[in-house]
Amino acid sequence: MKEIILELSDAIEKLVPVEGESLHHAILNVTKKSSFVWRADYTIAIAKDASKTKVSNLMVCNELNEMPQTFKVKREQDFWKKLDAREDYIAVVECTTFLEDTNICDIETVARDVMRSRKEVHNVATLGFVWVVSIDSKVNLDTLFQLYFKESYISLEQDESKYYIGWIEKLKELDMRHFICAPTRKKKD
Repeated sequence: MKEIILELSDAIEKLVPVEGESLHHAILNVTKKSSFVWRADYTIAIAKDASKTKVSNLMVCNELNEMPQTFKVKREQDFWKKLDAREDYIAVVECTTFLEDTNICDIETVARDVMRSRKEVHNVATLGFVWVVSIDSKVNLDTLFQLYFKESYISLEQDESKYYIGWIEKLKELDMRHFICAPTRKKKD
């Protein structure tokens, strides 16, 4: 995981934001000479009726494997067919960009939704997980990243943006029992 984080931090330092380009595609553009295979918009689950998909921003692989992905249901009544395990999968990287005025509770809600939906896919939950956040440099998300990633996070500043990278070796080990903002809080109008 250490090598992935080094490559991500190096990629962020080289980023040249392009208007309209997603953060994960910007990262993908500067990881071309990577020792890993980075796959963008990687499908990790498909509804049985093919009406919906769950897609990870980036799947990090240790080798180029051109075999098609396979999906299966755990139980016949399941709604989702989930990604089968493969030897080349190492980690899932999710990237999120927030505006300066996004409050911490909304950021935490997004984080929890991303982490929970990835944990629901068993073969993704056994992989490493990385969350990359881009936000205005004046915003401090240390408390949030400490809560979910403990000491396994860094922050980098570039121009007027701050980037946080939090990671865990196995997503299923991520503790989601505690909150910064209780989920029952009332939203302001």
